[in-house]
Amino acid sequence: MDEEPKGRVEIILPGEETDASRIWVATGRAGRVKVVKLSPWQSLIVTAALLLFLFIGFTLLSGAFLVLLVLAVVAGGFAYLAGLLGLKRLR
Repeated sequence: MDEEPKGRVEIILPGEETDASRIWVATGRAGRVKVVKLSPWQSLIVTAALLLFLFIGFTLLSGAFLVLLVLAVVAGGFAYLAGLLGLKRLR
């Protein structure tokens, strides 16, 4: 029974030049998915890391929203003052 090789392993040392392409192309064969059971402490660490990333993301988004809110209030103030002074839009 002839077995086809599943792939070719090439070890490229640091600083070594090679003609081989560094782009991986799928051949349509299904690979293996490794599922690892986490201990309770590992689950806690993963959950804490995800919550930290969510907190940082929401903080950055709310900060950007506050900056845009200030810009909208300033633009609205200028529009209100322009209306009080009787300035008209240029057409």
